[in-house]
Amino acid sequence: MSGGFLKHYPDAGARQRAEANYRWLASLHGPAHLPELLAATGPDLCFEHIEGRHALRHDLTRLAAHLGDLHGAAYTAELHRAHLGQAHRSPSGHLLPGFPDRRLAAVARELNAGNVPGATLTAAQAQHLIAAADGPAAFYKDANPRNFLITPAGTPVTIDFDDLTLAPFGYDLAKLTLTLVMTHGPLPPPAITQALNAYNTATSNRCRTLPAVTRNQLANGTEIHHILTSRYAADGRYPHRWNKVRTG
Repeated sequence: MSGGFLKHYPDAGARQRAEANYRWLASLHGPAHLPELLAATGPDLCFEHIEGRHALRHDLTRLAAHLGDLHGAAYTAELHRAHLGQAHRSPSGHLLPGFPDRRLAAVARELNAGNVPGATLTAAQAQHLIAAADGPAAFYKDANPRNFLITPAGTPVTIDFDDLTLAPFGYDLAKLTLTLVMTHGPLPPPAITQALNAYNTATSNRCRTLPAVTRNQLANGTEIHHILTSRYAADGRYPHRWNKVRTG
């Protein structure tokens, strides 16, 4: 379609899952800025063209606040009824997989295969962190730098709707932190603290009873993401290896 961005999927089923994820996010009527979906046919989704750039390191605090606002809004609107250990079906019928789901097998597979350089967790430790996750539910949407566009006005627009699951608060912020570092290089520890404070402030503004994400929880999340993301560093999309530039 002229004037739009065409996203091609391997098959119609993958396209339908991405479209359902997009429509669920849109149904929250929260702070997410989403491109308009112009057409959905066969294995393709066509979105309006958005002028913007992908996220850079100096966007971390702004995006952390935005993620906190998104997660807090989703929790107050719907996810206060969800449980991390099991799939959640929304009132519209959309199914969000539970947090452990495929992650338990995935971390064991990657670690046991030796695919994770400089891992700080054993397979058993990583699986315990995932299985033991409890508390309020947010969502994970693969918050890597390529899945945001920052418009000339500074507005973060969420793009790419392939992945959407339940997750603990802070888990998607951990993905953003790790992938910004793996894409653009190390961040100073004060930048991580500032981003975490911005995230917690935003979630608290949505719901005062939400517990703050701790620095230790964020660090654990980055190590889980390191395990699950290491395989993608091999194809060049992440030029900096986490074990070489790990941010404290």
